[in-house]
Amino acid sequence: MPTALDNMLSAAAGILAGYHGVSVTLKVGRNQSDPFDAVFDLQEIVSIEADTRREIKLMSRDYFLPAAALIVNGSTIVPKAGMIIVEGSTEYEILPNSGKPAAELQPDGTYLVHTKQSS
Repeated sequence: MPTALDNMLSAAAGILAGYHGVSVTLKVGRNQSDPFDAVFDLQEIVSIEADTRREIKLMSRDYFLPAAALIVNGSTIVPKAGMIIVEGSTEYEILPNSGKPAAELQPDGTYLVHTKQSS
């Protein structure tokens, strides 16, 4: 018979199934943090141009960034719109999304940041 812990772990695994872990840095102007681990949820937004009926795909990601890792030049940084998350050679700009702020502090000490691929 499953225990309460088994049930909780099973539920958490289902919630996290769409999330992926990755090493990133936070770029603030010309300065950058050391690499740290973050979790993201990939979202593909498809739009159809009214005039041409051409399909446009935009890639966006919501990242969970650990607040303790957001250190640039010795200072703890609060993520803001316009900052860049660098994942490998790809950059994602932090932006507000659908009326939500660009970054939201979560109860677990992570920031949920909304991004759009910029390079």
